[in-house]
Amino acid sequence: MDSLILEISTRGLDRYEAVKFGTTTIGRALDNDIILSDPTVAPHHLQIVQHSDQSIELTNLAEINPTQVDHQPIDTRLIGKLPATIEIGRVQLRLLARDHAVAATRPLAANRSNRHPFGHAYWALILVLICLLVSGTDFFLNSYNSFKWSDLLKYLLRETILTIGGFVLTLSILERLLVNRWEIRQMLTSVCLIYLLFTAAMLLANSLDYLLSASWPSTLLYFGWYLIIVPGAITLYLVHISHLPRNRSLMLALLIASPLALPSILQSTQMQLLLDNFSITARYHNNLSYLNWHLRKRVDIESFIEQARQLEAGQAAD
Repeated sequence: MDSLILEISTRGLDRYEAVKFGTTTIGRALDNDIILSDPTVAPHHLQIVQHSDQSIELTNLAEINPTQVDHQPIDTRLIGKLPATIEIGRVQLRLLARDHAVAATRPLAANRSNRHPFGHAYWALILVLICLLVSGTDFFLNSYNSFKWSDLLKYLLRETILTIGGFVLTLSILERLLVNRWEIRQMLTSVCLIYLLFTAAMLLANSLDYLLSASWPSTLLYFGWYLIIVPGAITLYLVHISHLPRNRSLMLALLIASPLALPSILQSTQMQLLLDNFSITARYHNNLSYLNWHLRKRVDIESFIEQARQLEAGQAAD
């Protein structure tokens, strides 16, 4: 008779133990056949008996945190269909047959034998250098006073390196807690790509603001960035790099992005515009637009001066 397989889930990484024919005990004591070190597990918690007629009998041995099958406490239960979901304290188990189908193999992003952009350290280094170049160029183009290299260095250290480093450190710690692994190269690459995407999107949104004489393009981008794009990017990372289930990844992404999104949105200029007519940004361009130039006849300066001379006091030109 084939032995059964007991799947033990621990922080995204599953452990598998063979449940042989006969009696198998599970608990925290060292004389059990399968030992679980979780403090919510009793010294002797569960007994599994596989009978000769292929039936499987589960017997609860714990007084505290009794065994649950399908979320129902049990004393003794016969299992007629596999897989069976079992809870022992806070440990999640599944009793499986040996021929139980497994999920398809997921590609390894860090495989050095391929050209995956997330798999090599030099990709991360190149992206960091590109982020520094883009940030430095933006600082140079927006420097209204005399340009100083010392100011550029301080800006890069404060705005770019600290921003990228802070995100990488925070998300790496969360990843370690979630899946018990470090993925520094992949995390650094992902954060740099998001940084470059945000920079390009803001440049496009500001150009649309000027083109349309309105603030709604940058407002939509700002809210959509924190509410949709950032959670979506974290979800993609958790699904394709950490290989977590999609539903769980989406929930975790929303929880991770919320502490960043809520303060940023509430303190933003865009939110102030929605809540109040007063704005710290100039609104003089609301009646000007690239789209209006063809609506009026163009007049050279000499003709304009001549028309002005012909006007009487209090009149306006057409």
